[in-house]
Amino acid sequence: MRPKDHPDLHLDVIPKMYDPHFKVFVTSLCHVQKQLEKLPRRFCRMYTTDALATQLLKYLKSLKANITKQDFNVVKEGQPFPLILSDGKRLEAMLCSGSHLGHSLILLIRRQQGGRLLYCYSAMRLDNIGRLLGNPIFNSWIAAGTDQLYLNLSSVNMPFVHVDFDEMAITIKEHGSRNNNSVVHLDVPLFGYEELLWKLAQTRLRGHIRLDEKLAESYKCLSSDLECIQEKNNYIPRVYVYGSLEDAEQMYEPRNVVSLDIKNLKWSPTPTRMHLRQLCSLLRPQHIQGIVPFQSDGVIPPIPPFLKRFKANYSPQTEAAVSRIHNLSPKKGEKQGPYRAVQARKAFEFLNDGDNSSDSD
Repeated sequence: MRPKDHPDLHLDVIPKMYDPHFKVFVTSLCHVQKQLEKLPRRFCRMYTTDALATQLLKYLKSLKANITKQDFNVVKEGQPFPLILSDGKRLEAMLCSGSHLGHSLILLIRRQQGGRLLYCYSAMRLDNIGRLLGNPIFNSWIAAGTDQLYLNLSSVNMPFVHVDFDEMAITIKEHGSRNNNSVVHLDVPLFGYEELLWKLAQTRLRGHIRLDEKLAESYKCLSSDLECIQEKNNYIPRVYVYGSLEDAEQMYEPRNVVSLDIKNLKWSPTPTRMHLRQLCSLLRPQHIQGIVPFQSDGVIPPIPPFLKRFKANYSPQTEAAVSRIHNLSPKKGEKQGPYRAVQARKAFEFLNDGDNSSDSD
């Protein structure tokens, strides 16, 4: 997507056409496989951290993409850096990590002279808000306020379910036990579920998890500490992650392998209602906008009232007045005034190219 006032900025969307003025910010790789089913001939300049740049570069090289490390503008996490736009305007940006492994970032953009944030963009869940709040630069930036807050609202209407990773580990282990003491195969995507694996490795499954070779190489870009995840020689293997079921069956033969749908784990990289509430209460934005997900139908859920209440300009009286106006109907027998009837024009329809936000409040 792109902010309409600054179309040079591309947020988590890698353009197919090269433009030297485009500045692409990569805050998460969750949708990159779908985006890059057809590779660009030349990549626009991408701004991200070293961990995500290394992870993305490794993946693209495996696809024989025309890309090098020079196509990335690698920035330090939690440190401001300048932006010069094609119209000569100068902005300042910062990428901060909100996860233990640094694979889920939040983007902040403001004018170079400081003041209120122009944009704050967060596409995926931030499970480690404490890491953000421990950065004094982040705190000083958000203290002046936020104009536009971009959020992923794809799960905003789903009820919040607390995830206990110790219980999740028990569920996985019991699933294997019920199926003839089988190894459990988890078919997770290549990107986005690293935090889940890291947290499972802090449970009784520590030492019992084996990552497929491709996933293990990708995970190394985020953390060199594979000891807490990888299967140990003197431990009974219980979980095989990524790869195909057939690969797992061949690896563990003669033991049985059984699949477990990751939906049963009740965890995903998309932010829950709780994560959205945390960000809105922290940033107190003037406006909240929904992010158009890549290859979506362009339909974004409206901003729910429980998030609107965190807006800096929120007023219960104004909300009640607007609600009464919307629900007001003419009294029975009341005559209409001598007004000329106005026929509403058909609204313009815009094609969604997966590039711009389309819902704001």
